[in-house]
Amino acid sequence: MGYDRAPREEFEVTCAECGVQTTVPFKPTGDRPVKCRDCFQKGRPPRSEGGFRGRSGGGGGGGGGFRSDREMHDATCTRCGAKTQVPFKPTPGRDVLCRDCFRGGRS
Repeated sequence: MGYDRAPREEFEVTCAECGVQTTVPFKPTGDRPVKCRDCFQKGRPPRSEGGFRGRSGGGGGGGGGFRSDREMHDATCTRCGAKTQVPFKPTPGRDVLCRDCFRGGRS
């Protein structure tokens, strides 16, 4: 099943960085500089290996799924008492779970 979309309106602009004439799929308001595709890409931070790692990417109190360069902190699981490491600084009075307890493996 195909989608019949109307062509997107394009607006002629001059790149604020390199001066090349290009088109963009939005109407510039004049309050921010508009860049061509190449200059826009150059200004973006590089992507980390493995793609996006948002807060919902798993792990939470268990520490699974986090980048290896993230600072880890020693903690004791409040459910089973096991020594563990977590990718956040534990807050006194708040529960910290080891990976097994976080995933529901221990009671």
